[in-house]
Amino acid sequence: MVDKLLLPFPLLSDPDGRVIKEWDVWSDTEGGIAKPSIFAIRKDGSLAWAYIGRDYADRPTDDELFNSLREGD
Repeated sequence: MVDKLLLPFPLLSDPDGRVIKEWDVWSDTEGGIAKPSIFAIRKDGSLAWAYIGRDYADRPTDDELFNSLREGD
């Protein structure tokens, strides 16, 4: 996905679901899937920004995401 979208940052793949459960975005009420979530992590490991959607269609726009990251600089 990083290569396809030409992203200048890495993405985390979580095929076993370990991270989504640890970060509390697992949803048993949605049939056992993760809520749509975006976590921006700084190089030092701290959380720069987080977005956790209510359902599969609740996602930030690209502008919301990138503007939020710029504001956190």
